Amino acid sequence: MNGTALFSGGKLLSFSGFIPLIVLCAAVIIIFLVFKLIGKAGKLLWKLLLNSLAGAVLLLIFDVVFYNILHIDFFYIPITWLNSLITGVLGVPGVILLLIIKAVL
Repeated sequence: MNGTALFSGGKLLSFSGFIPLIVLCAAVIIIFLVFKLIGKAGKLLWKLLLNSLAGAVLLLIFDVVFYNILHIDFFYIPITWLNSLITGVLGVPGVILLLIIKAVL
């Protein structure tokens, strides 16, 4: 026996007729898993985008208050996508972290 046929009840049954069905089921499962992963990744990217926007607004307020109004040059943090992401994810501790990094560098 070569593995592609089955002997049942005196008849020789071939699996070659089921191969398109097996491939179709595998393709549906793979497509389902891919969309499931993209769905989770899309939600994560959307959340990161909103947090980055909130971080940029927080940095803008921080820069306006400390750099423009109080004229303290040390507290100026440029608004970049990385600074916005750090501030958006961590919040006020992110601003403090950026100030520490600025002081060290």
